Amino acid sequence: MAYNRHNNRNNYHGNNRSHEKVELEKIVLDYEQNEQLFGEIAKNWAKQVENESFDDRGKSNGKNKINQIRTFYDKVLELQEKSEGMDDTQYKQAVYPFVVMLRSKVAYAKSRNLISNKFEKMINQCVDEATTVKKMQNFKYFFEAFIGFYPKK
Repeated sequence: MAYNRHNNRNNYHGNNRSHEKVELEKIVLDYEQNEQLFGEIAKNWAKQVENESFDDRGKSNGKNKINQIRTFYDKVLELQEKSEGMDDTQYKQAVYPFVVMLRSKVAYAKSRNLISNKFEKMINQCVDEATTVKKMQNFKYFFEAFIGFYPKK
């Protein structure tokens, strides 16, 4: 891991985390509308969530650990697998209520300081969007891409 002259941890691009600001694009779970959904959009969200994992001195604040993020991904994967073979009406009745329940899970994790504001915002935006079987699948793919770009420590 690289350190700058003030002994602050640098991100994998060499920029100080506290100064790196990227405007986060609203998540629309439709790769046909935005071909960068699983690319630059996921990458930017990963960078910003990572930035909230450190205090102003570059030390870990205990938020957004990869194990916590994987716990949420595993739940999204489970829900997406349940939706396979369903039409949108069946999905809305049998699976989507549990997708909505992710809001309470992320709120609880945030109240325990396990995740950051931006991670909560990302999950909530994806829940808002995941109203069809196809969009639920794209939620899983987006989250997969997010984890791919998120640093493993």
